[in-house]
Amino acid sequence: MSFDIILNLKFINLFYLLYFMEIASILISFITIFIIMDPFASLPSFLALTQGHNKEQLAKTANKAVLIAGILALIFVFSGTAILNVLSITLSDFRIAGGIVLGLLGLENVLGFSFSNHNGKKSDSLDSAAVLIATPLLTGPGLISSIVVLVQEHSVYIVLISLIAALFLSWVILRNAILAKNLLGDKIILIFSKVMGLLLIAMGIAYIKVGILG
Repeated sequence: MSFDIILNLKFINLFYLLYFMEIASILISFITIFIIMDPFASLPSFLALTQGHNKEQLAKTANKAVLIAGILALIFVFSGTAILNVLSITLSDFRIAGGIVLGLLGLENVLGFSFSNHNGKKSDSLDSAAVLIATPLLTGPGLISSIVVLVQEHSVYIVLISLIAALFLSWVILRNAILAKNLLGDKIILIFSKVMGLLLIAMGIAYIKVGILG
């Protein structure tokens, strides 16, 4: 076997290795973002805030909510690192802070209480309902902190792809909220939410541990 053939084979193997590493990074980022976004936990609030409106109005509210959540998340995808640098906050500091937030969010889901007063809050319009679903339910402190960490660990474009995929799946779930509730039932949705909560707690502990060992 000539040297050129060996070199080409090594190049091909390296290409596939990098390709699969990128796919793995995208999957890890997507799973992390989707778990934190947790659209299943937003379903009861979304249905309560849009109660009495028709399907078309619900669809428009879901569109606005995901759009607002996406814009907020994108701001921190592209400028989160710069914000940390301006405030002289290290990645380890942000990991610990983010881990605490994720842990508290997980406790909210698992134990069924809330540290804030947004749950069950009535809105005066569908616009305010969309904003309330967008933040803090979809894009809250937990997602923002995780996005900044993920950008540091991977890259902007990997997090961007993962974020778009998670937003799209959340949009599909919210846009079909009534159908999802009828198909899955309240108990299944609650179970999904609590499983997501346990994963959030575990992720929070991992963030804190890495931040301390840093």
